Amino acid sequence: MATVEKNKVLNQIIKDFQSDDLDIVMKALKKVRDKGKTEILEPLFNLFETTQEEAIKAEIKNLLADIKDSYALEIIIEKLKSGSEGLNEVLLFALWNSSLNAVDYIPEIVEVAKSGNYMIALEALTVIENLDGPFSNEKLTEAQFILNEYFSEVLDEKESLMRSLLEVILKLEDTAY
Repeated sequence: MATVEKNKVLNQIIKDFQSDDLDIVMKALKKVRDKGKTEILEPLFNLFETTQEEAIKAEIKNLLADIKDSYALEIIIEKLKSGSEGLNEVLLFALWNSSLNAVDYIPEIVEVAKSGNYMIALEALTVIENLDGPFSNEKLTEAQFILNEYFSEVLDEKESLMRSLLEVILKLEDTAY
């Protein structure tokens, strides 16, 4: 019975996300903090990408930064592959503000930095600088390969950030297994 009730609450939250009434959406976001589960992440991402309301975007950013569920890490990393630049910036912000350790996803984070804008590269650098090991040589080598691809292409305004990212990854190699 408890699962049916939780599903009803989650379905109502998702329905409220689609309301044109700012108060209803904000109340639904407050419920996410209390009742939220990883099942709510995709609708939350969709809301972020479709709303023009800065208050809603700010609340979603705060919610994501407080995530503690390690399963959410996989969902966030998967979303980084298809999210908009605005959402990806928030997802990377959430990774380094939450207690989630993305150590196994360094190549994916570097790939997002490579393809994203300056702020995404900055957030990615911050995430990687703040990771706790142990670090896998294989993952670090893969990240270096992605960075070398970036440096072989036309460079852009984030080149210095990407060089800093490479320096951090090279330092992490000293502690890798």
